[in-house]
Amino acid sequence: MKRLRHDLNYLASVGLLLAAATTAMTGVIAHLWDLNDFWYHTYSGYVMVAFALVHVCLNWGRLTGYARFRFSGRATARRRSVQKSASSTPDPSAALPPVSRRRRVLHATGRAVLSRRGFLALALGGAGGVFVGRGLSQQPRIPKGSDLGLLYHEWSKPGVMDVFGTVSNWGRRPPLYKTYEQARKIRLPEPRMDGGLPTEEAIRLRHSTREYSGEPMTLDELSRVLFMMDGINRERWGHRLRTAPSSGALYPIEAYPVVHNVTGLKPGVYHYGVKDHLLEQVRVGDMRGEVVRQGLSQQFLGKANVVMFLTIIFQRMRFKYQDRTYRYGLLEAGHLGQNIYLAATSMGLGACAIGAFMDDAINGMLGVDGKEEAAIYMLTVGKTPKKS
Repeated sequence: MKRLRHDLNYLASVGLLLAAATTAMTGVIAHLWDLNDFWYHTYSGYVMVAFALVHVCLNWGRLTGYARFRFSGRATARRRSVQKSASSTPDPSAALPPVSRRRRVLHATGRAVLSRRGFLALALGGAGGVFVGRGLSQQPRIPKGSDLGLLYHEWSKPGVMDVFGTVSNWGRRPPLYKTYEQARKIRLPEPRMDGGLPTEEAIRLRHSTREYSGEPMTLDELSRVLFMMDGINRERWGHRLRTAPSSGALYPIEAYPVVHNVTGLKPGVYHYGVKDHLLEQVRVGDMRGEVVRQGLSQQFLGKANVVMFLTIIFQRMRFKYQDRTYRYGLLEAGHLGQNIYLAATSMGLGACAIGAFMDDAINGMLGVDGKEEAAIYMLTVGKTPKKS
């Protein structure tokens, strides 16, 4: 029974150490990858607590005995007694070379015995081998003739060894808000949140609209669409959050309304300053012909009241999410696009998303370089013909 208790004690120690290492590693993964509900970390913590309780139960006698010995005042007296007896009594084994228990057993039985230290090293080495083996597993083979999108998708899948990539230098975090310091600022009216269709009705009626009446939109309507698209709607723990979700609340998407026909605004390219809910005037001029040409001659692009261009600033996410940045950025552009659809439908306006456009020309029109910041999505918004 004593031998079994002894073995259980060391197994509990090994289990506790492995569970603690797993909990620490999964905690690092959850933190670096922004995983709010990472069940591996949760359950490894439970396992660690269970092993800790078993370890305490098996060693309860030692723990209480040591506490009584340490705090009873007898520790000093016993230490002096041991030192005195050791100095007065000769040690017959002092002249013999020290022999470990493992070597004595090996000499007596002729069989090798695995030491506690060796067992612990073996367990840790096995766990490390499994971890590294899974992390260093080969990337899936890409069939010949596959497109670059599939190649990127396969190679951006998360793996165990990506944890080490997260601590490497992927560049600094850029500012959260883009501003045009020298641009003319146009304050937008406070967005009204009443008078629209209920969410359920807006979802039911939502569809792509390619016909527009030519009637001007008001600045109030544009203000409401922009706010519902990606406006700041609350603050939590010092972070200003928005109407669209974002990985890590990093918000890499910027919005550029190209105005064709809005009351109180000159036609041209504007940037939505989300921080202060305003427009920054980037370029003034009639952009309808240029937008139609670069949108592959789709004529409705020139008839809508506003064409909303969405760009991504890659470094806003790259410093944290590395090679998955493009995945997350496209997802977030989709969130904003759907918000535009629902906002427009709720207000009695039309919207239509477009993915086919001449990237370099559009980037040039918006004044972005196409590398650090690039256009990835465009949507029309405008007044629709009245139903007869």
